[in-house]
Amino acid sequence: MGATRRTTDLPAIDASSICDAALVLTKESGIDGWSIRQLAKSIEAHPSIINYYVGRREDVVHLVIDRVNAEIDLPEYRGDWKPWFKALLEGLRSTLRGYPGVARRLAAVGPGLGESERIINRGIEVLSDAGFGDQAAFVYTILLSQTCAFVATEDDRDKMDDVRKEVGDSYASALSASDPGIAALAKTVKLLTEEESLRRSFFDHQFSVLLDALLSGLEEIFLKG
Repeated sequence: MGATRRTTDLPAIDASSICDAALVLTKESGIDGWSIRQLAKSIEAHPSIINYYVGRREDVVHLVIDRVNAEIDLPEYRGDWKPWFKALLEGLRSTLRGYPGVARRLAAVGPGLGESERIINRGIEVLSDAGFGDQAAFVYTILLSQTCAFVATEDDRDKMDDVRKEVGDSYASALSASDPGIAALAKTVKLLTEEESLRRSFFDHQFSVLLDALLSGLEEIFLKG
């Protein structure tokens, strides 16, 4: 009789353990950076085992996204929708940055149902309470999709580090440009490609400003307009 996982001290396989392994690969290589064969290798099993317990690669991806959604905390609602959403979306960004590529999928096709339902229901409830009425769901999609799009761009920047540095070098010659706009942009871009701490701080600030602009703009259009 051949050796079994139990006799070889390998952990049992089920949908949850497959998702655990896929989460690790997603953290390392992004949601689109691993194959079923790589996933099977990581759990020391034949690829057919994944199909047996979960299904296609896309089915595994759905499990991963659902698990990522489960990590997102819902802030305590204190009666003011804007601070609540800012806290939610900042937490969303922080979580998604740990799983490259997930934000791009969410921006493109949405989260699906499952763990995302608690976020959707609470978010629309908060917006309805704020007075958005029939537009609550529409406003919710704007806030979530713009956040996911921002994070997706951050993920893409990380993958193009060498290209960013080349572009930053090309701006060096424009630091003394006679056009003040070009010179100011060149200075910013050059710094962002040279110092990681400055780059992180810049995009943290950019995201905060984006959220403030989105929230205030939606309030002006739908609640005060």
